[in-house]
Amino acid sequence: MEFIILLFAAALIYWFLSIQIYQEVDDALFRDAHILVENLEQSPQQEWGFYLRDFSMYYRGVVQLVDPQGIILFSVGEALVGHDKQDVAHAIKEALNGHATVFVSTRGLLRKNNLRVAVMPVWVQGKIIAVAILARTTEDIQRFFKLLYVVGGALGLLSMLISGLVGYRMARRSLRPINDITDAAQAVANGDLSRRLKTSVHDEEIETLVASLNKMFECLEANFTSQKRFVSDTSHELRHPITILKGEIEVALLQERTPEEYKALLKQLFTISDRMQNIVNDMLTLAQADAGTLEIPQEPVDLSLLLQEVGQDHLMLFSKRKINLELDIQEGLEVVGDQRRLERVFYNLLNNAFRYAPEDSTVTISAIADGEFARVRVMDEGIGVDKKDAPHLFERFYRADDARTNQQGEGAGLGLAICKHIVRAHHGSIQVIMDNRQGATFEVKLPLSAVNPDYAKRLRGILNNTKGAD
Repeated sequence: MEFIILLFAAALIYWFLSIQIYQEVDDALFRDAHILVENLEQSPQQEWGFYLRDFSMYYRGVVQLVDPQGIILFSVGEALVGHDKQDVAHAIKEALNGHATVFVSTRGLLRKNNLRVAVMPVWVQGKIIAVAILARTTEDIQRFFKLLYVVGGALGLLSMLISGLVGYRMARRSLRPINDITDAAQAVANGDLSRRLKTSVHDEEIETLVASLNKMFECLEANFTSQKRFVSDTSHELRHPITILKGEIEVALLQERTPEEYKALLKQLFTISDRMQNIVNDMLTLAQADAGTLEIPQEPVDLSLLLQEVGQDHLMLFSKRKINLELDIQEGLEVVGDQRRLERVFYNLLNNAFRYAPEDSTVTISAIADGEFARVRVMDEGIGVDKKDAPHLFERFYRADDARTNQQGEGAGLGLAICKHIVRAHHGSIQVIMDNRQGATFEVKLPLSAVNPDYAKRLRGILNNTKGAD
């Protein structure tokens, strides 16, 4: 296709240039013929020979003078009158009939020895007594065109070569992102999840595709790393109780024991198995949350009543270490969700507060309506949360320094991670508040299912006042 375009352009250029150049040659030939005839008509006939010789000395071409009978009176250069010069003979006949100057070409334009010919009658006293013939070769023009062909062909080949190279580079450049994507996909398939794509092509579609693939690779790496850590940490957490369980059973089998000793041993084994069951249940909850299959029933939950019941259930546990539990809960807080799982959130937060709270201290549960959300805070007066621990508190299997707690060795580090997933499944948020007060403060925000109780109370007051005024 490109070759056809170049060929068409070359033909168009040749056609345009040939018309312009031959027009200029013909115009110059006409002027010279007109000057020659005019001088002959104004000079005596006996002096025509001298004038023709002088004219032919500076004129580059054929100069001939023919009488009406076809006899050549003067000739310099190639003979133009003859049996093989039919075009010239016809032009002479037309000139003898008094017609306008006729230009003829003796051969094809592409021939090297082509001649451009002008024929003009010579009038003396109202009669045509001779015909002047001027001809000019176009050999120099043909040389120019040949040079133009060579240069044009070379430039055409060069342009085709350059176009091919540029097209090849552009094709490779445009395909480079695809090759990079293929290489990255193969690397990720082979286990290199840290592979990322980079592209220098400023194309919106390619950039969007690269960004999407990089995001997918990041998610794959994060999920793989999380699963790997999850399996490793779970194995570590389960290994300890299983080892204890196995050891206790082996010791029990070494010798006979009394029924009371067997009963005490079974209670201990039951405690260990219960802890293992809790770890497995927590793992199942987290697995469901990761897979997006954590089902949350959309049922109305009286959050105020739920918090009061959770607090009441912990009174006996807190009294063992003389920890005071204060409840500051606004009435009428209602949310939508799973009551059992929301109970688990606040059970975990209160158990966490119990682990960190010192004796003779206070743990506070406060709940108020804050706009469209219910805001619940669980606060203790323990040693608080270290800044280095704050970003990791809600990560699974993460536990702060056991030296900072009052119950060393308890818990698998899954409680706060489960709280985060349950709260998010209820379209809420959970965070640790870092402030200047002593102890730790955990805040849970859940969307209210009905009008903010504060707003409802205010509205009822306004309506009652309006009725009283009436």
